[in-house]
Amino acid sequence: MKQKAWALAILAAISLLGPVLEILVTGHIEPYGNFAMAEVFVSIAPIYLWYYVDKRDMQYRAGPLMNAGVIALAIVALPIYFVRSRGWKRGSLFTLMLVVAVAVTTLLGWLGEEIGTAIVS
Repeated sequence: MKQKAWALAILAAISLLGPVLEILVTGHIEPYGNFAMAEVFVSIAPIYLWYYVDKRDMQYRAGPLMNAGVIALAIVALPIYFVRSRGWKRGSLFTLMLVVAVAVTTLLGWLGEEIGTAIVS
């Protein structure tokens, strides 16, 4: 459980500090720019760490396609993993928690933009 919490904390830090760093370096936020793409790329590691630890905890044997799917398109692969590893009821609950996590990281990104703008101003 501790490793999964760390993975989520790292993901939150990336979401918050990425926009702050971008504004400090470039002076503005560029949607889908180099910094945003770097943030997405760096976020893959904590997302996969969370998945890997959860997979181990659930004693779920995922195939290479599922593992690659979590790396390439986590927003699609994780709900599939949740349903397959937990069943429909708990899988749906975890998918809802994924939606909340995406919303929180989006809000942290917005907050990072605001903090960066306040620092530069």
